[in-house]
Amino acid sequence: MIMQIIDPHVHFFNLAVGQYTWLQGENPPAWPNLEKIKQAISAEQLVKSTDFELAGIVHIEAGFDNQSPINELNWLSSHLKNLSFKAISYNQIDAPAEQFNHALNALAHSSLCGIRDITEDDDAVRLKSPHCINNLNLLATNKLHFEAQFDIENSEITKQIAYYAKQLPQLQIIINHAGLPSNLNDWQQGAELLAQHDNIAIKFSGFELLQLTSEQQAACFNILFNHFGQQRIMFASNFPVCQINTSYNTLWHCHKALCSNDKTWHNLSYANAKHYYQV
Repeated sequence: MIMQIIDPHVHFFNLAVGQYTWLQGENPPAWPNLEKIKQAISAEQLVKSTDFELAGIVHIEAGFDNQSPINELNWLSSHLKNLSFKAISYNQIDAPAEQFNHALNALAHSSLCGIRDITEDDDAVRLKSPHCINNLNLLATNKLHFEAQFDIENSEITKQIAYYAKQLPQLQIIINHAGLPSNLNDWQQGAELLAQHDNIAIKFSGFELLQLTSEQQAACFNILFNHFGQQRIMFASNFPVCQINTSYNTLWHCHKALCSNDKTWHNLSYANAKHYYQV
């Protein structure tokens, strides 16, 4: 029996049309297999690359045009016309309220379900801006998620996100890439704090960018499972970046190997993503 999956963290690139200055500018990432990652791929090619049935995806903003991110959403509508999808776009989370609201209005699109603004490392301080809570409240009012990408080992910032979750219980926060674990003791403390809030979920992905062994990755999964349970974790690929060290199909089989039963696998690979993103 072919098993259905929904992948809640995928990027598609169109380097001929989009900007992607982070990827094809003067200082591209020093990733293995970068040329493979940059290759144009269709939704049909991705579907055929796995022996699971890819029933839908969530496309995460990829820097197509950060000055006018609606252009990425419009391109996706044609590029993904044969695959069920929702999209996470870009808005500056610490922008003044009027600027944030104007930018959000400009993103009106049937596929839009949330906003991501990457706040890793030193950039995380932006999450402490007094503008953030108003902007997050606006997202919640518009029934849009906040995709939070930051190091949850940063206890000060993790406490800030937990504060937002408590103050805005109607806001859905989804942590990207397992909270970027490095020091597992500090990371576990952050995961435990965030898991106390029912409106925070987390995606298990991005390990190709992290310096963890397969045993440590399995330990991360067990920690998340113990605290978030099987209703608030989603397996994801981070395609095409996952190709740093593995194929799309192999990655999903590695995810499946972490599950002790079919119910857990179904929830983490399909049902939870369908619930949160309505793909």
